[in-house]
Amino acid sequence: QQSEELAQALFSFMAEDSDGDAFSLRGLDELCELHNLMLGANGYADYCQREVVVQGEAHTEEMGECKPPLTPLTFFFGDASYDPSEDDVAAFDVENFDEVMSWALANPLASASDAAAATGCAQTECERVLDLRSRLNGPGGFLNHWLSGRTRCEGTPKNLRTVKRLVAKIRGSPSLSVYGSFINTFFDKGFSFDNLRSRYTRSFYEYGAPLDGFTSYITSSEKGDQDKMFVDWWDDENLRRAYTGSGWEELQPSALITSPKLLLREFLKVATYDGILAIVPIAAVFLIVWLHTGSLLLAFATLAEQVLSLTTALFFTAGVLQIKWLSFQHFLALYIVLAIGADDVFVFVDAWRQSFYAGPDVNRDLATRMSWVYRRAGLAMLITSLTTCASFIAMALSSREIPDLQNFGIFTALVIAIDYALVMTWLTAIVVIWHNNFEMKPGLCCACCGTADSGGKCCRGGCDLLCTYERAELATSTQVAQSGGAASVAKSRFTRFFEDGFPFRIVRNRWSRATSIVLMLAVLGPMIWQVSLLEPQTNPQQFLPDDHPFQRFTDANAQFYTSNEDETVVVSIVWGIDESAPLDTGGVNRLLDPEDKGSVNYNPSFALDAAAQEAMLDACARLEASDLVFSKLSSVDDTEHKEVWCWIREFRLWVVGAQSSSFPVQSNVVQTVLDWRDAVVAGGNEFPWSQDLGFADSLGQATILWTRVRAGTKLNKNAFFPANEIRSDYYEKWEAWLDGLNANATASLGLAMQTLEEEGTANKWVYMVLQELYTRMAAVGVGVGLAVAAVVLLCATRNFIASFLCMVSIASVLLTVIGCTVAMGWQLGSSEALCFMTLTGFAVDYVVHLAHSYMESGSGAALARTHDALRDMGISVFWGMATSFVAALALSLCQLQFLSKFGSFFLLTVSFAFVWSMLFLMPLLAAIGPRSEEGASLAKPDGSPQPVVRATATDETEADHSGVGIRVASSTSCKQSV
Repeated sequence: QQSEELAQALFSFMAEDSDGDAFSLRGLDELCELHNLMLGANGYADYCQREVVVQGEAHTEEMGECKPPLTPLTFFFGDASYDPSEDDVAAFDVENFDEVMSWALANPLASASDAAAATGCAQTECERVLDLRSRLNGPGGFLNHWLSGRTRCEGTPKNLRTVKRLVAKIRGSPSLSVYGSFINTFFDKGFSFDNLRSRYTRSFYEYGAPLDGFTSYITSSEKGDQDKMFVDWWDDENLRRAYTGSGWEELQPSALITSPKLLLREFLKVATYDGILAIVPIAAVFLIVWLHTGSLLLAFATLAEQVLSLTTALFFTAGVLQIKWLSFQHFLALYIVLAIGADDVFVFVDAWRQSFYAGPDVNRDLATRMSWVYRRAGLAMLITSLTTCASFIAMALSSREIPDLQNFGIFTALVIAIDYALVMTWLTAIVVIWHNNFEMKPGLCCACCGTADSGGKCCRGGCDLLCTYERAELATSTQVAQSGGAASVAKSRFTRFFEDGFPFRIVRNRWSRATSIVLMLAVLGPMIWQVSLLEPQTNPQQFLPDDHPFQRFTDANAQFYTSNEDETVVVSIVWGIDESAPLDTGGVNRLLDPEDKGSVNYNPSFALDAAAQEAMLDACARLEASDLVFSKLSSVDDTEHKEVWCWIREFRLWVVGAQSSSFPVQSNVVQTVLDWRDAVVAGGNEFPWSQDLGFADSLGQATILWTRVRAGTKLNKNAFFPANEIRSDYYEKWEAWLDGLNANATASLGLAMQTLEEEGTANKWVYMVLQELYTRMAAVGVGVGLAVAAVVLLCATRNFIASFLCMVSIASVLLTVIGCTVAMGWQLGSSEALCFMTLTGFAVDYVVHLAHSYMESGSGAALARTHDALRDMGISVFWGMATSFVAALALSLCQLQFLSKFGSFFLLTVSFAFVWSMLFLMPLLAAIGPRSEEGASLAKPDGSPQPVVRATATDETEADHSGVGIRVASSTSCKQSV
């Protein structure tokens, strides 16, 4: 019972102070507190993993004691027999210590005189080294105490400084590297003899199955029941408080519990939380559109338009383009279309509202009015849709090596284009229905009134009109405007605020607008400095928030060298494949079939002849001698074993031993290897080397196309490292080792290549290349986006000055957003690169809207044209920013960091795009923006605008009163408006 692994509780600890030490007295107190909490839980003995004790000549197995947890406390606590001293530390000062210790470990029965004769050291010095060897790995030695010691922190700890000095000396000694892999489990990378502080440490607690009442932990039903029992016990004892509680002061504990049910529950919490947040933007956009338009019908139509954009794009990509797969990034398209789709709706609806005040000629009939709206809103939306589409197309073009991003770029560009088409068709039809039947009706609150009361804003016209559909009784807004009734309908205060208040109160005065421009430029300076500090990712990629115990555990794991308790990344040294072009990718299109990676190019001259066999044995010997290969300490005999898996050595043993033949095999090599495989299987064993030999059948005869040997690297499989660290500390060193091996390659074996076993981003080499590729793509994406924006702006404004001012504003937005992310501690990883590639598409919208409206103004003077642009687009830009802000805010609160970072980036982009367009571009256009010839001729001597007549359907005049532009309709309607 309880001898198989049921679960592990893997703890990591971090000292709260950045200069702190996990092994200070206070740190040890808290380590002991958690240790006693885990071992003292009620029923611990019923769930701990137990040792198996073999009894008697019959070798019967019985259940022993609970296995001792692996904990650093055994370094500092023990009985009187465990007594590390400064004499042990001083033994490392013996001259040629490593040479003497290496000899002593290889000759455990030799005396000091033998060591002196073999190494040349003084006998007394040799005695000190041999004494240290005995204290380290002799019966009851330090290593045995550290590995299997049991402690409940009884008594006072040993001298902390002495213990840490001894551990640091052992870790730094090449001759004792066999113990280093164990010490690395508990002492972080920064710990050394010169720095006796380890900010991080770890502990491991094991739980076993089958539990009492069960006979196995194999069948799914029994396994599930036992997993549930363990989870229930864990919950009943509230052991989660060990790593989520608030009672820790010196250390911050975190944990990863390997129980499948506990892991699933934790991730379900994250998924549920993020799922709820994912719904918030949808509801928020719906409510904001309803609030702004005052129409429930238009709010539902907006959501329907966005859903149709997504589904139509899916149909087009799958049915027409034959791209029949989705990447995780496609999820982001929902939030992009929520923001952009709502922005288009606001532009269209605001143009519709402005048409109401455009005079009887514009409102002659519905078709004339809709034509006016089409011309005003359609072109503005087309320009922004083109720039955003172009941004995502640029992403697709620049990410051809990453099908996920290429597919996402194509899909999102289609979504935006389809959304524009739907606004111009679907939404137009809905607006007509709304105009004919609902626009002039009272609000839904009338449903609660039940009277014909016409008092109050909600019940305008009387509640009886709520259910009236007779055209004779229900006048439309077009009919009201056509009869001149628009003058009696006041705009809302909120609308007037963005027309004549913000930012026009700043723009209208030359000193205030100059101050605004200077202040925005002053902000730009620190942001440019921050951008200069941007660097490729040097920290591990995060998947969960900093304070999540799983994320803290993952982050802490990166602070340790690979240890005896870690799973290592396995490297394969492969022969038989064309090293210069391993894959034939001709005709491969991973956009259509992401699983098609091409076919392997085999080396036609590869053959396992005698020279090749000898060369493979040499490669295995090189791996055994390499410092790049991980050495694991055996818990059976306390000896060091390099993690090398070499089938050719086992084959040689079989040939020489079982077959009594000579090695290397001179002829029929492939058949001899097959005979060896069959002999292993006939003995009732599984052939362990099937994945290391590439058998193939060629014309009825077996051949070996490729082969490999494997080795465990010092790269921790479950730790996450930045690309630059993987390349410099691991990849380049393995490439250099491979170059040395290939320098003496035989013709028959050919050049070797090295690769890792994992697939996708779990492969550290692939992850490294992807991170570096993302960095390059980010720069390309931003550059292409800016170039496209410049072209579109020039076409839209048809003016170099306006285009230049807009590009300055857009570049300022980019610099501010990137500068803020750097100030927040972001580095350029995959998530950040994706954000940068989409940045330009979001940064241009508000600038383009306002600049286009400025250039379309019928006024002549720059200030008047600026005021017209704010009247036409100010409120639309605000509501577009508001919906994007809410959607981005919800995403930024997600626990999955990919979503959170995209949300934060989106939020910063729309916020700063709004601020720069309002407080920089608009004052800049008012100051030096292009003017029409008519406006220039009417300018006053001091440069301020003269009153000019606007070329609109109504006889409106833009007058300047002490720098304040006001709109006067006529002398008659002026009295009414006053």
